[in-house]
Amino acid sequence: MQRDWKVVVSVRGESLASLSEVVAGLRSAGMTVNQVLDPIGAVTGTMGSSTLTSLRAVPGVADVELEALYQLPPEGEPQ
Repeated sequence: MQRDWKVVVSVRGESLASLSEVVAGLRSAGMTVNQVLDPIGAVTGTMGSSTLTSLRAVPGVADVELEALYQLPPEGEPQ
């Protein structure tokens, strides 16, 4: 089974005026878009692991960051 990864996509400054086109490109590349954060030029969502290269190739994309997962040890165990 393929795992879905949570991602944050940063959009290039010069592409902010055409943000809707960038979002359409991300969807076409296989990303499920959850939020479009217009003021900061970011898009959040999920993707399969095989989609990462496709997302980075979308015109207007500056960066694709995978969600970092952190977990504290159970209570009472050393950190």
